[in-house]
Amino acid sequence: MPEIDRRDFLKLVGAGAGAAAAAGCSDHVEKLIPYVVQPELISPGRPLYYASTCRECPAACGLHVKTLEGRPVKLEGNPENPINQGALCARGQTAIGRTYHPDRFRGPALRNGSGALEPISWEAAIELLSLEIAKAPDKVHVLGGDPGDTAGKLIDRFVRAVGAAGRTVYEPFAPEALREATRSVFGVASQPWFDLTDADLVLDFGNEILDTGLSPTEHQRQLAVARDITTHPDGGARLVYVGPRLSQTGSNSDEWLAAKPGCEGILALALARVAIESGAGTEPHRELLNGVLANADVDTASERTDVPAETIVRLGRALASAGNPVAVPPGVAASTRRAIATTAAVLILNDVIGAIGRSVKIPPENGFRSRASYRDVLALVNAVEDGKVGVLMVHDCNPIYSLPKASGFEAALSKVPFVVSFAPMTDETAERAHLILPDHTPLESWGDLVPRDGVRCLVQPTIRPLYDTRALGDTLLDVARAMGEEVASKLPSSSFRTLIEQAWSDTDLTAALIRGGEYSEPVTVPVVLEALAGRLEVVEPVFSGEGDFILLTFPHSFLYDGRGANLPWLQEIPDPVLNVAWQPWAEISLDTAERLGLELGEVVAIETSAGRIEVAIHPRGGIRDDVVAVPLGQGHSVGRYASRAGDGKPGEARGANVIEVLPAGVDESGGRAWLTEKARLEKTGRYERLPLLQFSDNKRGRQLGEAIALSDLAVPKHGEEKPQAEREQHASHEIREAFEATSDAAVGSPYRWGMTVDLDRCTGCAACVAACYLENNIPVVGEKEIRRVRPMSWLRIERYIGDGEPELVTGRKHPARNREKLGDVDVRHSPMMCQQCGSAPCEPVCPVFATYHNEEGLNGMVYNRCVGTRYCAANCPYKVRRFNFFDNALTKWPDPMRLGLSPDVTVRAQGVMEKCTFCVQRIQAAREIAKDQGRPIRDGEVVTACQQACPTRAIQFGNLRDENSEVVKKGSEPKRSYHALHMLNTRPAVTYLAKVLRETVKG
Repeated sequence: MPEIDRRDFLKLVGAGAGAAAAAGCSDHVEKLIPYVVQPELISPGRPLYYASTCRECPAACGLHVKTLEGRPVKLEGNPENPINQGALCARGQTAIGRTYHPDRFRGPALRNGSGALEPISWEAAIELLSLEIAKAPDKVHVLGGDPGDTAGKLIDRFVRAVGAAGRTVYEPFAPEALREATRSVFGVASQPWFDLTDADLVLDFGNEILDTGLSPTEHQRQLAVARDITTHPDGGARLVYVGPRLSQTGSNSDEWLAAKPGCEGILALALARVAIESGAGTEPHRELLNGVLANADVDTASERTDVPAETIVRLGRALASAGNPVAVPPGVAASTRRAIATTAAVLILNDVIGAIGRSVKIPPENGFRSRASYRDVLALVNAVEDGKVGVLMVHDCNPIYSLPKASGFEAALSKVPFVVSFAPMTDETAERAHLILPDHTPLESWGDLVPRDGVRCLVQPTIRPLYDTRALGDTLLDVARAMGEEVASKLPSSSFRTLIEQAWSDTDLTAALIRGGEYSEPVTVPVVLEALAGRLEVVEPVFSGEGDFILLTFPHSFLYDGRGANLPWLQEIPDPVLNVAWQPWAEISLDTAERLGLELGEVVAIETSAGRIEVAIHPRGGIRDDVVAVPLGQGHSVGRYASRAGDGKPGEARGANVIEVLPAGVDESGGRAWLTEKARLEKTGRYERLPLLQFSDNKRGRQLGEAIALSDLAVPKHGEEKPQAEREQHASHEIREAFEATSDAAVGSPYRWGMTVDLDRCTGCAACVAACYLENNIPVVGEKEIRRVRPMSWLRIERYIGDGEPELVTGRKHPARNREKLGDVDVRHSPMMCQQCGSAPCEPVCPVFATYHNEEGLNGMVYNRCVGTRYCAANCPYKVRRFNFFDNALTKWPDPMRLGLSPDVTVRAQGVMEKCTFCVQRIQAAREIAKDQGRPIRDGEVVTACQQACPTRAIQFGNLRDENSEVVKKGSEPKRSYHALHMLNTRPAVTYLAKVLRETVKG
């Protein structure tokens, strides 16, 4: 055998290994193809931003869409929009997923005889629809949400041009009662908007101003300003929440009044009477004492609302003496069949305390917005039953899911000969359509809308349509042209984009596109109480059915009315109150659970006069004994993430849809009544483990979620000893300063990146969590893994109930959040991310040095060095390191979701540990600009994703070695600053500011 030298041997081995590696490579090969002619505005690797408008809810916040090489990768708030001023809620952050959703229709489709959808060309689809309309134009009806100003006007013109029967605007949470109550009280049929910026006392009558109310992002910011202790040493505005369940808004209040459901109007009138008797109002208001307030005495109101008489007197006097009080009328969860009267009572209270014209703005009546009417939807169902609808065109809504079965809509739809859906992705209503004409998603569309007076917003496309879709407006114009010259002549001959340009011809459209719209000072009208207000009748609600409980259905914080259920991030981010993900639940009180012998996770049947559902129980302290509460938004039977289709179980619903057990009730305005039913609970004998992500709300004396009384913030008199808590916090501050000094001596870098988190501003809304998911390409692992408590989120919101006993009830399976008590509010929301420890416990235990400390104080990760021992996770006291158990890069982003991934952040592989990096990619981007200009990075030049999204500005980020930086200024409050678990000597770079506990409102 011939000899072989060492060099030849190594060549052979290397070649063989390379061939084997190439043969075993399973990664998709992508080719980089340079531009032949580079577009003028695009520089590879440099982001381009477009201003647009969020369409996830009627609030219409402004957007900045970050695009890279022609595709959107991140949504941020538009600082110029007066509604959100640069912030963006969790729903807005995840709206990018609609464009890249795998359930999108790829083009028009026609349902064949077997019920399956078959592709069809746009030309054939348009011709087919035009022929169906021509058969009986007077039997054509359009049903849909509010698509915007210009689009809505075009639909109205289309209906008139073809001679259609009409158009019905449907919005599940439309504030119909608020508009009608404003008309009855002030004679102006418009929708008021509420400005809390200068308020010093806010009463929320179940509107959920910080969660799912009229404009949550805006109201969070305004309330944070009104309560800022740096500008209001007295603690600023006090928030009083009225409702049967301690919601997210209630958790952030200073006082919780657990009134009987539906009795908010009675309480409002009693408060108005006490306020007038205490000197509030004018002579016309005192005349109300002989009218609508004649029977609103305190004792009667106390008996009817379950609110103590002394509390009503105290709050009424406080409203009279406050400088700028405001009351916000009920929202969806509190809307009974007497919603107009209840809302009108709150508006009367606002007029008595002087809030109208100051904090409550009444715009003039306007006709540019289509007004939704639930009564019109029910009338449409009757028309279908009578055979008066031959063609039903459905857009921007999903009525099969969101309307109660008792309305008869689902049964009626099967009787419509031809149903057309313009949905961009599959849903329950589209599943029953004969023809699919898919619309663009908002990021592919042109549009405009006017959410309120003074705010005129633009929607512009930021990516070419991914599929063969067409804008709703262009489809209608094409149908009109296909119907012949007589119809086409009644509509514009141009495209929908041209209509947008014509609608904005009175302004500089280019400048408006850059700003995201046109903003001006809102116009308000002076109003006085109408005579009808004095004859207002406010009575206790009447509930249908039998049972010991009142069924409270409330909008899910993220899924809203169900429209967010097919966005996986909104499913995976846990509910801000109970930290449940992916599933609905039924809340009952601890006493009720004990009386019925129910434990956490037991499945009960909830039966009303309209139906029956089964759902797992979650006992808690923050709810009345006579109430069972179930969130809206789950129970879909269609959708990869909304249903269990993505788990290989198509057609199986994810949880229960509580709408199925609601009647088709309306209030006096014709609006939808949600709070109408009594319910019975029945054991099923089954158990279901809820996907919980926090099992205890007790910090057990550890320095997590700290709080300080407002009185302790006062400067102590000479000779007074500082309270123990203050001394501990000050000691923590000294530790930070000492750490900075030693770090400067040890490392020559001019930067030490750090963060402050103000718990007094944090509301637990989780906008930061959603922003972190989207910014850092964090995969969504699904319900099965969440049940195993294996989330991948780098940032979580911990929710703690104030100090005290570990548990009220021992030996139970209930989480420790059963320490919530009726009336008591001491809830702390504490964002927890990697603390970037100066003495990180994770670093010395890594056998391959995958985690390390860089010269700028960041705890970095070398992903391709990590071998997955998970020693670092075991040694992390903050539990913020996440491990990829599966190859999420391949399994969790089905096409085309990968197009939404940011190329600035590495997509991690299976077996790798990952965590927060303080958005190091944003630091690097700022460093490049600073380096090119020959200067250091300026304070405020680096804004982390979580910081940018936060509506209340609770998060500050910057250089701890810059004494003039905002992060140092904010973190230098010795009475409030502390480090989480600082006693472990981890020397974190995150400084928390303790929540301020304000005293209850004084009369």
